[in-house]
Amino acid sequence: MVNMEKKEDRRVAMTKRMLKEALTEMLRETDIYHVSIRELCQRADVNRTTFYKYYGSQFDLLSDMENDMLTFLSQTITEHEAEPVKIIETACVYMENHLEFGRLIINNNVDPVFPQKLFSLAAVRAAALNKYAGKMDEAMMEYLYNYITYGAYRIICVWLNKEQREPPEQIAQFLIELIQRD
Repeated sequence: MVNMEKKEDRRVAMTKRMLKEALTEMLRETDIYHVSIRELCQRADVNRTTFYKYYGSQFDLLSDMENDMLTFLSQTITEHEAEPVKIIETACVYMENHLEFGRLIINNNVDPVFPQKLFSLAAVRAAALNKYAGKMDEAMMEYLYNYITYGAYRIICVWLNKEQREPPEQIAQFLIELIQRD
């Protein structure tokens, strides 16, 4: 029974991966509002009934893809709490490994509110402001948080969009040097 469940879990994961890859391809050509479920399923070689078993719409699939990224980032921050360079480096490697979707989502071509979703994560806020806790009032902390996160986000955007990118380790070290300057 356990072996059968693992096989089923692999099938589900493979189906979802194929749908996510197909959506990423389609989003390079059109916006999310013009993605048809029929064409998405054809590209993924998945039955529409199967699609609707997991998702209600293309927006639900996109949300699942965003949640994969946000969950990964939250887990990375928690796992490497004391290593800010490792957090940024791991996030950059993830983005590089998911380059097409990363470019689509980070360039606001797909979901213009994605940055707010990212920056509303408690783990991101804690990691960004950890060094400054107790050193300034709440209003100044809010300004600092926006400065750090949106500045780092734009650097990641520029880096991701380059064809000849610096290694993730180098960009992570650069960001940490900027963020942790006194």
